Amino acid sequence: MHNEHDMPALAPQADDTDIDCRGCGTCCRKGGPALHTEDLALFRAGHLAPEHCLTLRAGELARDLDGQLRPLERELVKLRPRMAARGGDWTCLFLNQSDNRCGVYAHRPAECRALLCRDTWAIKTLHAVDRVTRLDVLEAWAEGAAERAGAAAGAGQSDSPDPAVPAGHVAPGGCAAPGVPWADILAAHEERCGYSVLAPVGAVGAALQRAADELRARNPGMADPMPLSEDPASPFHVADTARAVDAFLEAVRFDFAFRSLVRERAGVAMEELDFLLGRTVAATAAMYGVAVRMGADGPEVVVFPT
Repeated sequence: MHNEHDMPALAPQADDTDIDCRGCGTCCRKGGPALHTEDLALFRAGHLAPEHCLTLRAGELARDLDGQLRPLERELVKLRPRMAARGGDWTCLFLNQSDNRCGVYAHRPAECRALLCRDTWAIKTLHAVDRVTRLDVLEAWAEGAAERAGAAAGAGQSDSPDPAVPAGHVAPGGCAAPGVPWADILAAHEERCGYSVLAPVGAVGAALQRAADELRARNPGMADPMPLSEDPASPFHVADTARAVDAFLEAVRFDFAFRSLVRERAGVAMEELDFLLGRTVAATAAMYGVAVRMGADGPEVVVFPT
């Protein structure tokens, strides 16, 4: 599942009898796999880490295997793209572009093991079964922390920059930091930035979408800030559109501030944020037919041409 409008759907080739992998890398370029319960062992063993993952949150638009865009009923954790999905590039971070080989092939997730590009029955059967959540991954990662630390100590390695930490000791931080109430933290973020609050079928998303469509119709090919109008008949009426813009930008500002706080208080690395909190609200603004750019007075809602 992906949340880009230009992401191609996964479909079998004409020759259903040829199931040997050709090593073309096409499936890996369509995006990393969604993760399932059996993949949690890879986190316990340290073959995968939270920083390798991206969370698509409940309510976020995602393209299913049949190519249809639908709001996710529940969150989905997947291996993240190598380029943070810039320019619509969802290529899995573990794909070696030079030879199309997988960097974790011996420890690849279940969907990768199930996928045969010319016979997609197995992955379609697995696709929506036993998917994991962020809390599942965090629990598995924490369960394996002691064993990974012991292995590193035995090898005389340390990932701590603190000279007071003995050689061979791994000081857990970020997603592995002990005692961090992740369930409460994620719930607090969802309460203010969840797509249930900003859903396309709700007041905020619907108002933004309607105003964006109207502005594009009036100014084709132009990129403009979302306007406001005193005319009650206008799709940009301040009683409707302004409320939606304000609510959306408040979520954007809260999201940015919350991420900074999580990084500061829990020692979370930048690479872990898209797993812990999903992509930023600003990055997913395309769900509503708009974009967010930073202006002189902070973030503003902008309507870009289609």
